[in-house]
Amino acid sequence: MASAVSSERSTFIPSPEQQAELEEFTKFLESTPNGRERSVARLISQTGEERELPAPLYEALVSVAEALSAGRGVSVMPNDQQMTTQQAADFLAMSRPSLVKLLEGGEIPFTKVGRHRRVRLSDLVAYEMRLDEVRDELLDSMSREGFESGFYFKLPVQDEA
Repeated sequence: MASAVSSERSTFIPSPEQQAELEEFTKFLESTPNGRERSVARLISQTGEERELPAPLYEALVSVAEALSAGRGVSVMPNDQQMTTQQAADFLAMSRPSLVKLLEGGEIPFTKVGRHRRVRLSDLVAYEMRLDEVRDELLDSMSREGFESGFYFKLPVQDEA
């Protein structure tokens, strides 16, 4: 796997030669219980030392393996990583001007380095989570309004026994 290693971020890109091995490993992980239902997974080092694998690390391993086996590269970076506005816009899958409007409107915190804006990864993730919550609330509200106005099917009343 090609790796571009820096002190802040590591990127792993699978090579075509590794594809079959990655797919086999991902199938193995998928066939095991997930991190919350399993007994403790263990990692054995090259020297034979054995350690328990914490559930969050196991879940991250599964996610990384799935992405790599699908031929997608994976970047691992700390939550407090500072990103440029273009990197942040790419992360949120929007244009840079749209991101800048969100930054200037106070939707996402940022700092300035000289005249350049920098955004922390954790602030982008928090923004995404807020968007998801708002989206869920709006969908619930729309569903409720649709049901109350008779646009949804009315469920049959169950006999209480």
